[in-house]
Amino acid sequence: MTPARERIPLRELRRSARQLWVLLALLLGAMAVAVWYYLYIESGHSGVGWSLVDALYMVVLTVTTIGFEEVHPLTQSGRMFTTAFAITGIVLVALAVRSAARLLVEQQLSAEVQRRRRLRTLNEMKDHYIVCGYGRMGQETVHQLRRRDLPVVVIEQEPSALEMLREEDIAHVEGNATQDEQLQAAGVDRARCLIAAVATDEDNLFIVMSARLLSPSLYIVARASREETVNKLQRAGANSVHSPYVGGGRDLAYAAVEPGVVHFLEQVLHQAEIDVDFRSVAVPDDSPVLGKPMLGSGVMQEGGAMILAVLSADNQLRTNPRPNRTVDPGDTIIAMGTREQITRLEKA
Repeated sequence: MTPARERIPLRELRRSARQLWVLLALLLGAMAVAVWYYLYIESGHSGVGWSLVDALYMVVLTVTTIGFEEVHPLTQSGRMFTTAFAITGIVLVALAVRSAARLLVEQQLSAEVQRRRRLRTLNEMKDHYIVCGYGRMGQETVHQLRRRDLPVVVIEQEPSALEMLREEDIAHVEGNATQDEQLQAAGVDRARCLIAAVATDEDNLFIVMSARLLSPSLYIVARASREETVNKLQRAGANSVHSPYVGGGRDLAYAAVEPGVVHFLEQVLHQAEIDVDFRSVAVPDDSPVLGKPMLGSGVMQEGGAMILAVLSADNQLRTNPRPNRTVDPGDTIIAMGTREQITRLEKA
């Protein structure tokens, strides 16, 4: 929740903008009345024909206080009207200029407040996810992470993408993700995971190398557009590399063969209103469930999360584990359930 004191500049900004538009509207309205007066009232009283250009020219001279002589000799009532219009116009112009100056100052202050707020948010983040690039893939990645209420920081340099990040109030760092300064500003040394999802494989390779040097224990996921880049990204330090084209092709084939399974996965993984999710839970080294059977340790329990598989310390995946299987050090439990069920599993 944004503190009230940080929302004040935005309210003031909008109020100043509305005030400026109102003053400009009043000024234009007063000028329109003055043009009408010279065209019809003053022209009738003086007997001198005023054209639209004459009337408009007289109005501009009066408002801007240039001081040129009158377009046509004015009657007594015309002089009184011109005096009143000059005072009104000068006051409205002065107020409009003041309001415009205030608006410009408040815009700068608002930008500074947002910058400081963003820096404070970044400095306070820990165990967060860094997404490099906010293109179509980056946007979907951020959407899925935020759907799980996970802290996210985006590194982006494109103006249009930055505007989207500001509108969606997403923590971000402006700049090139291949540079160490931007990665450090995003808190790469405190992050849980970095996702390199920029447009080119070359940039993703630089990002992975830089992030690995800055944070040796960081978990890094990278995008690879070309198959030959996968090995390079892995050697550079990426823990997991994904190709949108290979993955997309597999999804299309699987959707054609097993549409029901794909529909189920789409509903579970991508529908925010469905409170079901998949989660991998690493068993801590000091966990009380170590050496105990899954059923008796609380890992498997009635009404709890469904245990789909166990990934052992030697990367052996055992699906549909039996209830009497013991929980070993280094195990990672793959489960499906509601948020409450997953939370109970993590606390077991």
